[in-house]
Amino acid sequence: MINETAIRCFLTLAKTLNFTETARQMYMTQQSVSKYIAKLEEDLGFKLFIRTRHYVMLTQAGKSYYTFFSRMDEEFAAVTEQTRQYYDNVNGSLLIGHLEWLEISSGVSNALRMVRADNPKLHFVIEKHPQFELNEMFYCRKLDLIITYKEFAPKGPGIMSMKALDTPLVLLVSPENPKAKDENATVDDFRCEPFIKAAASRERLSDSKHRARMQCRELGFTPSDIIISPNLESAYMAAEFGQGVLVSTMLSLMSLHSDLKCFPVGRTEELRCFWHEDHENPAVAAFAKALEKSYLQEK
Repeated sequence: MINETAIRCFLTLAKTLNFTETARQMYMTQQSVSKYIAKLEEDLGFKLFIRTRHYVMLTQAGKSYYTFFSRMDEEFAAVTEQTRQYYDNVNGSLLIGHLEWLEISSGVSNALRMVRADNPKLHFVIEKHPQFELNEMFYCRKLDLIITYKEFAPKGPGIMSMKALDTPLVLLVSPENPKAKDENATVDDFRCEPFIKAAASRERLSDSKHRARMQCRELGFTPSDIIISPNLESAYMAAEFGQGVLVSTMLSLMSLHSDLKCFPVGRTEELRCFWHEDHENPAVAAFAKALEKSYLQEK
């Protein structure tokens, strides 16, 4: 196997044509230079230099290998620089996406502050997307990490996940619903209302309805109908128009700032971070841990 130091000795000697100068530049003895050159000639099977008392010169084989090893050295340096730039870009940026309608700005800000304490030059971008687009961008590696409900977890091998927090579930009801106008109304009054559910990414209609029925069973609901909306925005609009009731969380902007009536369900939903296991930026996993820590500190 050809030794890298032997190649360095050869390239240096081919330029200087002087063993003394080569030894000086390589920080080794002339004897060591001679040994490396002799070993390289043995490995290659060709004499690389003509050596006399008065001069040193390259043989034809030496000229050929000098061209080859010089090109290899240049290509190695170029690949090394490209690789360095790649990891500078990978490790220097963090693309985070989260489900639209979520009010998680304080938790995300605190987590980013923790991560940047160890990496002050970290550049980050925060994007909000509808559930389907969020997962699709994650699958296509356009986002390093996404934050969404466990219910909408992206499926596939090599996907890492970490819980950020548990958030209370609430039932959203149109204020125009006659039952919602009763000051003493509770969630029990709406257990038979049509149940609205948002479809998940890459999910068949039958799977969406099965997921809706599962949640109804968990909550003790017996809806007169199950309505599957294509996305969360459509689901919220359907609830506002009084087409049915919708289960959401207290992190939802619609729960916090819309005219919809909120009724505690007595259950919680997990908000989780998801990222690809083979992602090479350590800031990705570090952010997930920091987000969990951020919400623990808020308790």
